[in-house]
Amino acid sequence: MGMHYEYDPWYFAETKQRNAAIVLWQVTQNPGKLFYAQIEAFEKIFRQASGFYDTKADIILLTEPANLKALIEAMLAYWGSAYPLTPLMFNLPIQMLLVLYRRAIGEWLPAPAALMDTIEGVADAMTGWEHA
Repeated sequence: MGMHYEYDPWYFAETKQRNAAIVLWQVTQNPGKLFYAQIEAFEKIFRQASGFYDTKADIILLTEPANLKALIEAMLAYWGSAYPLTPLMFNLPIQMLLVLYRRAIGEWLPAPAALMDTIEGVADAMTGWEHA
């Protein structure tokens, strides 16, 4: 059993085009839940909503990409701080959020070269169930 991370640009629209969602990531259940728990933790730490919504039906839905962008920007600002453990603890989660944002919106957010140099490997690892 797995989870889907999806972007539905029409979720709150009057058109109710629910079947128009874009699958951002298909992942097995436990890694999917673990990553969503990290997102919730980052929301609390940075006091910024992520734009993701747990449907409780094995779908994590991105409904507000502007919120995701703001969370990533807050994380990147903190990542650039002088704390030596910050990159160690934040690199992969930030990269994963950047990949999800790109898959939803179609463009990369500006990020330090240290993160972008290896992001294609992260994106490849997030391609499907077999890599989860």
